[in-house]
Parts: sequence; structure tokens; C-alpha cells
Amino acid sequence: MASNGGREAVGCRSGAQHRGGRENSSDVPSNSNKKKQKDRANQESREAKRAATQACSCVSDVFVDWKQNVNEVTVRLRCGEGVQRVEDISTTFTDTHCHVTFPDERQWSCHLQEEIEASCSRVQYKEKGGYLHLVMHKKIPFHIWPSLKVRKGILFLHIIEFSPEPMVNLPHVKKDSYEKGTDLMVVNVYMKGLCRNKARVLFREQDFTLIFQTSDSNFLRLHPDCSPNTVFKWQVKLRNLIQPDHCTYDFTPSRVDITLKKRHSQRWEGLEAPVKQGAVGGAKVAVPSIPGCMENSQPGSSQHSLPAKEEPPRAGEEKPKSPKVSPRVEDSVSAAVVPRSVPEHVGITKPELTPKPTCMVQPMTYSPPASNEHHEEEEEKKVCLPGFTGLVNLGNTCFMNSVIQSLSNTRELRDYFHDRAFEGEINCSNPLGTGGRLAIGFAVLLRALWKGTHHAFQPSKLKAIVASKASQFTGYAQHDAQEFMAFLLDGLHEDLNRIQNKPYTETVDSDGRLDDVVAEEAWQRHKMRNDSFIVDLFQGQFKSKLVCPSCSKVSITFDPFLYLPVPLPQKQKILSVFYFAKEPHKKPVKFLVSVSKENSSTAEVLESIARSLRTKPENLRLAEVGKNRFQRILLPSHSLDTVSSTDMLFCFEVLSKDLAKERVVVLQVEQKLQVPNIPISKCASCLKPPVSEEDKLKRCTRCYRVGYCNQACQRTHWPSHKGLCRPNTEHVGLPFMLSVPESRLSYTRLTQLLEGYSRFSVNVFQPPFQSGRMSPEALQSRLELPLMADGSCSGDEAVGGSTASGSVDGQPESPTPLPGCQATASNCLSSLRTGDSAAVPGYQQPSESASVRGSQFCITLLDSSNKEQRLEDKEDALLELPDNVTLELVWKNNERLKEYVLVSSKELEYEEDPGSVSETARAGHFTLEQCLNLFTKPEVLAPEEAWYCPKCQQHREASKQLLLWRLPNILIIQLKRFSFRSFIWRDKINDMVDFPIRNLDLSDFCIGQKEDMQQPPVYDLYAVINHYGGMIGGHYTAYARLPSDKNSQRSDVGWRLFDDSTVTMVDESQVVTRYAYVLFFRRRNSPVERPPRIHRPLGAESSSAASHIWWELEDLDEVPLQQSRMSEYPDDYVRYLVVGMSVAVLALVMNFIYPLLSKAIWTGV
Repeated sequence: MASNGGREAVGCRSGAQHRGGRENSSDVPSNSNKKKQKDRANQESREAKRAATQACSCVSDVFVDWKQNVNEVTVRLRCGEGVQRVEDISTTFTDTHCHVTFPDERQWSCHLQEEIEASCSRVQYKEKGGYLHLVMHKKIPFHIWPSLKVRKGILFLHIIEFSPEPMVNLPHVKKDSYEKGTDLMVVNVYMKGLCRNKARVLFREQDFTLIFQTSDSNFLRLHPDCSPNTVFKWQVKLRNLIQPDHCTYDFTPSRVDITLKKRHSQRWEGLEAPVKQGAVGGAKVAVPSIPGCMENSQPGSSQHSLPAKEEPPRAGEEKPKSPKVSPRVEDSVSAAVVPRSVPEHVGITKPELTPKPTCMVQPMTYSPPASNEHHEEEEEKKVCLPGFTGLVNLGNTCFMNSVIQSLSNTRELRDYFHDRAFEGEINCSNPLGTGGRLAIGFAVLLRALWKGTHHAFQPSKLKAIVASKASQFTGYAQHDAQEFMAFLLDGLHEDLNRIQNKPYTETVDSDGRLDDVVAEEAWQRHKMRNDSFIVDLFQGQFKSKLVCPSCSKVSITFDPFLYLPVPLPQKQKILSVFYFAKEPHKKPVKFLVSVSKENSSTAEVLESIARSLRTKPENLRLAEVGKNRFQRILLPSHSLDTVSSTDMLFCFEVLSKDLAKERVVVLQVEQKLQVPNIPISKCASCLKPPVSEEDKLKRCTRCYRVGYCNQACQRTHWPSHKGLCRPNTEHVGLPFMLSVPESRLSYTRLTQLLEGYSRFSVNVFQPPFQSGRMSPEALQSRLELPLMADGSCSGDEAVGGSTASGSVDGQPESPTPLPGCQATASNCLSSLRTGDSAAVPGYQQPSESASVRGSQFCITLLDSSNKEQRLEDKEDALLELPDNVTLELVWKNNERLKEYVLVSSKELEYEEDPGSVSETARAGHFTLEQCLNLFTKPEVLAPEEAWYCPKCQQHREASKQLLLWRLPNILIIQLKRFSFRSFIWRDKINDMVDFPIRNLDLSDFCIGQKEDMQQPPVYDLYAVINHYGGMIGGHYTAYARLPSDKNSQRSDVGWRLFDDSTVTMVDESQVVTRYAYVLFFRRRNSPVERPPRIHRPLGAESSSAASHIWWELEDLDEVPLQQSRMSEYPDDYVRYLVVGMSVAVLALVMNFIYPLLSKAIWTGV
């Protein structure tokens, strides 16, 4: 510091002499003036030296040391006495200064070497030792400060030695970004093997910087001369300003998630700032740099570089030479960015579109290490993200494209073919395989789909390999995607089968042994002939159970399966069923039952209602009701195909014989009126209406259809009416069924039950007795005509029956007219409603005794010949009635009686079943669980599939049941949407099948390996093949995602829609549709160990053959999207198109002609 002061003094002295020289030219000063100036300069020098000494002693008491790393500068100060906490110290930070004031009025300030982030600086107080730490963030990270640089003349500190690690600036990384609302921007950087301890993200208002180290060999291979110790830096200049304090980042095993908080709530339409005219873009190769040149070159492209502050070299030091870089890089790193103002950031004039798809995996590259030029060339060829390459439709090959895209997203299969470990397992001697051509062709196709160098890839060579082995796939006709998938996986299995010589094995039968033993033996025998990675990944095991219907022989075998062909429930219809409990006081309940439109039976309805009521189906009876009476009683075996959704079905619960412990009598009851409600407006003989309301027409008491003015009109009309006069019955209300134990079957009990059930469907009103009304006996004595009861009620009820008078001389019989009120019940009801006494809906309970109440109706017994027989009122005496007999409840509505009732039908009173309210919405909407239940349900084999019973030694239509015993890691489920209607026609079921995207638990369906399973078999969906259209013409697409390696619930690449050449991102909610055909599920927590590469002695010929296949199949070029298949193969395409259309038209014509021919043949016979 003294030397500095000396130099400053000399500088002042020389300056004084210079000034003196200029003054001398105008006016020469005296010697005394020169002496005064010299003394003044000496005095100022001594004062400056004294001040510097005092400042050094003061600062030396406070300052201890300082250190720095790539991001921060830390200064340690001595606090002294009087400091208890950090709040006692006053600190001030700016971009270039920091100032500290202690409680004892000591101060320390410093003019910093470079700028810092003042808002990010912090103060820490260490009680142990009494030190204060000032932690300041560098504004430009990775810049090494040569000194702390305090104020001139106060303090100069030596540089603490720092050895930075090698560093590489990345102009670009694999990333994608999207806006989360208008306030957040999310950036996903895809990088594996990050060192989390040294990785971080630094945020500033205009940009952010990602600093990391990685051990990913694939990434390091792209950057020569880099190692896991190399520090990489990627900086992005943002389109708009952000709030650094509110920005966050998070690390996952495969990516870095960066969330940017926008300063202004608006849409950015892009992440990076747009490139100005004349700016040079960032280089495509990484530019290695060292910390010494970081001050002159910034990471990223030219618009991302920051201004550097150069310090002139000190005496004795040489200016470091900047490394030689290419002219493009020099232009890139030399351009400086001028910070923009806030209004300049707010206005976005030219939105920049960024790629929307998400990719979290490295591209599939050829496993042998290639040169740097090869990698650079591949990077130049990339046109899309890995996994977003489509497949060209060669002509009706959408079925093949959807299968390949689904299998390419099978994680284990993709990785298995990626590293070429499968080459050691190629079986060239298997006659069922293709000598490895199919496996190698599939591997080449997978690499092309995941390299990202093709928008659309042409799978013609793989199709040719498949067609050479399966002639049905030759040409360009339509095919089933499931059939192609089964053949492709089977062909890959045969090419990769580890068994060179297959031994002879026989089917293993149980013969009474334990299932575990038989299943393991059958699986090991299967593996003796079929052992490949395809078997390990895709195949499971069935338990097949056959039961002979004649001798009850049970045969149990265990068979492997590649996929599950689950059937769909047939088309449904909703039936309304009204349930009546066995207790008459309970209201009926309406159930909505869904049954199949075809081949449905009464047992399905009874079982559905029994499940809801938790009762036994055998205690329920189902009947079809129409026109107020029973149409038919449906037995459990009866078909419901003719029953429509509008038909009325009644379900009655009857008393169980086991519960009653005696015989139970089940009775069918129908309600009818004693006098039919038929309105009559004029006399049937003279055709005259009644003169007044009091003078009403008299009805014919046998048919009640006609009326007369008097007996003369009746006798005149009788000859013509005699042939048409028949007893007429009018049913009212609804029928019902009741069950009574034999020990309680009395007239009184029967009357109580009838009253209880009838009140739900009829309105009954009993008018008050009128004193002026004449009794039937008085009327008969006045008419002096004998009453002859003919099948009618006796006593006072004979008036309502059919009466006739005869003569001895053979004159024709003439009915006896009945005077009195002959108005109908409906008219009486209407007249009563207008009067003071209104008819009350429901059943009115009179106040008389039970015997009087019973007089409101009478009970008749209807035998098998439909003859009515009056049931005598024996009160509590037991009745002897046969089972399933029909009773008629006859309401006494004859107004001529002393006591009569007015009866009318009403809507059935019932309650809705809350569990079946949504049954209508579920019609035609099934779940995957229902399909699996139907798959495991026993079925009877068709005659052409009859099983040979070893005990009967004959083919029997046995009962077969398939159960799941061993579940694979990749479960493929085919929804059997196609069914045969005739010998040339198939129908498609387009009903919705709801399947879970996650958490498909098959614990209830898998009956084997219960003890071996450490965790339940839970699956997650990762691919779906869809089919649109019908049988004549259709189209296949696929939804798929690439699940994470260790967690199938997460995705490395999200859901995409593969529609031939087009690949688009879709939301997860769009995956479940009614067009789903094949489902791909991946099992959780059960990854398949990829077998190590087996170095088999293939020989020179086999090795050269495999290399030749690789060379032949790798010669592939990108196919432009607009190129059509017709232009490449015009003749073949047209020929196959014409043949296909001709076959379709012929099938359509035959579908209509064949039924007509069959009908004509049967008619002729």
C-alpha cells in the first residue's frame, strides 16, 4: 500500500510540474509559489498514507478471508463483541457494492470485482467463532474472479487458488415446453444419469441456465472428449421476463422439470426469444471451453451471450490467449445481447410455434460405437422426436401398422431388440421360423421408429417376410389385426426359440392329482419345446375343465395362451319387472333388469332380482300381465326373446316350503266386476232414449250389453238378441299371486290377503245406504217373476246374475228385466265426485265387522275348464284348495243391491328400486370385468367341437370352462366384437366396453400361483388397437404410450394416436372408446429380466448370413408423406382393389339371396 501511495505522490508531483510549465508560458510564478505547492503536495501525501494505514488496520480487524465457486462468492467477517444475532448487523447489497455496519459502529464496505445478484444475496451468522458470512450470487456463473476488488487504496486481496473442472457449452438439448395457463411455462429437459448433487438451475429475469454432470453413456458418446466429470451448461434466452424467486426445478430419473413463473400474465407462444435478422444460430455441436475464456463466450447461441467485463492485465502478467474456434462459433460467442426493457418483452409480434409432442427417451441407435461424424450425420437427419414416426399404408395395411406401433411401445420388447442382444438367440435351424429374417426385420423397423429420422416409414420389407411365411397376408386385402399380431409374435418366437431340437411331449392330464403339480408339469413340458423371450413376456397358462354330460367324467388340463379372446355380452334390452313381496302390506317395487336380446331366459331375471333382494330364485315367480289378467306364467327355462321392453312383468315372492315346514298353496287371483261398466244410451228394441233420468233403461242381466224401456221391448228384441247374449266379464285392476300355508288357509285369512293386495291397483268406494232404496226381495215380489240363479251369487246377489223366464209350452225363454238404477259404475263415480261425498282414492275400510267387509266382494273358484264355482264363506274353517288354482275376486258393484261398492282401476302404486335406476344407461355399455366373467363362465361345446370322452369312448357335447392360472407380464386382451350370422357373413358389436387405464386387478380371476405371488396381479394399459367401420370396409388405428422402465404407471412418452403415417399427441381421456378391439396391459412390479447376450457358436456361415440380412434390411429411405402407394405399384394396386371390391359385392349379394333361396326351398318342401 505504501508503494501505491508513493506512485500516487509521484503522479501528483509530475502533474504539478506540468501545470507549472503551462503557467510559465503565460505568467512565470515566483519561487515562493513553487515551494508552497510542493509543501501542499507533501502534506496531502502524508494524510493519504495515514488514512490508508488506519483503514487497513480497521479492515484487518473485520475481514478474515473469502472464497468462491462457480456460482457464489462467500466473504467471512469477524463480528466482534455485541453481536448476538444476525438482525443486529445492518447489511446492504447492490449489484456492485456490499456494505456492512456492526453494532459498535465499525463498518466494512467493498466495491466488488463483478456484478452480483443483489436480491439473491444472504447473510449467515455463525455463533461458533463469531463470524459473519456474506453469500453473494454471481450474476454470470462460472466466471472466476481474480480478486474481491475493494475500493482503490483500501484493500487488495490475493486470489484463492481454484481449479475448475472442464466445461462444455450446449447449444441445444433434448427438451419440450408448454404453457400451463397464462402464468407458468414448463420446460422438460430429457437427460438421464444426472449427478443431482452438482446439478442446478440458475434463474434470471431474461434467461435461465442448466448446469449438470451426467453419466449417461449415450449422451457422452454424442460429445467427444467428454467424461462423467465434464460440466455441461445450457442457457436459454427467454422470450419474456420471469420472476426468478418464484421459479422452481425438480429432478426425475429421466428428465429435469423446470417451472418458470412469468412476470406478466400472458401467452408467450414459445420459449426462446426470436432470432433477429442477421443473427447466427447456435452451433449444432458442443463447444468445449475453459473458465479462462468464459468471460468472452457465453453458453448457447449468439442471442444468448452475455456482455463480459474484461480487466486490463496487471504488470508482470500476460493476457491469456483465447482458444481457436471455428468462424461460426466465433460469430456466435462474440455477439452481445442488450437487455430489453419491460415493454419490449410484453409485446409479442411474431409467435413462434414449438413442437408439441413429448419425448422422454433417448433415440434408438445402432449399438456398435460409431464415429463422431456418424453421430453428427444422424443428428442432422433427425426430423421428429423419437417415437413419433408413422408407418406408410401400403394398401389396406392399417391392420399391420396398428399392431407394429403397439408392439413398438412394449417397453421390454423395444429394449430387447434395441441392444441387439437377440442376435445371440436367433434360431437358424428352426423349420417353423424364417432363419432370423423376421426378428432382424422387426428390429430394423423398431430402430427406424425410434431414431426420429423419418416422418413416415415404409414397412414393405417386413410385410414381404411375413407374406413369405403366411400366404394369407400376400397382397393388399383387408385382414384382422389380431390374426396378424398372433402370427407376428409366433413368428418372432420361432426365430428366437432357444430350443434347437424339440423333444416329443404329451398333454398332461390331472388324473386326480393336485392342480399345482399338474400345472407346473404342463408348463415345464411346454418350455421344453418353446423357450424364448416372447414366451417369457407374453404367454400365460389356462386351466381347462371339461365335464362329460353322460358319465360326469372330469378332465383338467393346463394349456398356454398368448392372448385372451374375451367375448362381449350380447345386445341388451331393459325389462320393467314389478316385484310383490309375500307380505301384503309392502308396496310393490319396480326393478329394471338388463337381459340379452337373444337367448335370454326367465332364470336371468329371477337371478338378477334375487341378488338385489338377497333371496333364492326358486322362491320367485314371474308372470306376464296384460289386459288386467295373467297372460302366461313364465317358468325359469322359458325364453324371453318375444318379451319386449314395453311388456308388463310381475314377479311374486312366495312362501318357501322349507321355511313353512308344510305344504304351501300358491293361488293366482284376478279381479273382475259383478256388473260390467258398459254404457247404454238407447233401447235396443225401439231405439228410444230414456224419457228422464229417473226412468233409466233396464239391462239384460246375462250380458249387460243392452237395455230396454220395459218388458215389452225386451220380449220383442229377445229372438234377435238370444244368439248374441253371452255372459260378459270385465276385469278390473291387476292380477296378483299369493301363497298361504295349508294350516292357515281359511276364508277369513284369504279375505284379508285379497284386500291387502287389491288396494294397490283399484279404487273402492262404498256409498252410504239410502233408506228409500228397495231391497232385491221387495223388487222380486213386486215383479212377481221368479229369479233363477244361473252361475251367479246367491241370495241378495241374484239380482246381478243372469236370470231367465220360461214357459211350459215351449215358447222361447225371455230374460227378466230388472227395474231400478242401471247407471254404470263410472257414471256413479262421476256423479259422486260432483256431490258432497267424494270418492276417495284407495281402498276405504268400512267400520263394520269382518263379515260385513267381506260382503264387498265374493270369491269364485275357476277350474281347469273355466267353470266358476262360488267359494263358501266358512270363516275360520280350513279350505281344501288344489295348488296353482285361479281365484276370481268379484266386486259387488250392482247398484240394485242394498250395499254395493264403486270400483275403478288405477295406476299401480309402487316404489323405484334405487339400485336399478341407472340400468337404462348401462344397456349397451359393458365393463371389462363383465367380459372376463363371461370368459370364465362354463359353456356347452357345439356339436362340431364335441369332445371325445375317454370313459364313454364317444364324442360328447361337454361343458367346458376356462380359468386363468398363470398370468403373463404383458397381457393382451382381444374383445371379440365379430360374430357369425351366416356361413358367409359376420356381424360386428359396437357396444361400449369400459376398461381401466390403470389398476386392472385380476386377483379374482387368477386362481393359480396364489402363494407364489408376492403382490397382486395389477396391470396398467399402455396400448389400444381400434377398429372403425364394419365387415365390408373398416380402418385400424392405435393409441399407445411408452411406459417407464421401472414404473408402468408413468410414461416416458405420453399417449399418441397412430393413424398410419400420422402421429399426434392425445389426452389420456380419449383412449377409452367404443371402437377398442385389442388391449395391451403391462404388469406392475414384475419386470422381465432381459436375458444376457448368449455367445453361441453360430459359425462363419450363420454370422455372415445375419450380417447380410442386417445390411439388406437396413438399406431404407424415408418415404415422403405425399407419395402414394398407387404411384409406386399401380398395376398390383388396381388389380387387388378390383378383386377385393368384387368379392365384397358378391358377399353382399349372397347375404340377401341365400335367405330367400332357403325360404323358397323350405316352402316347396
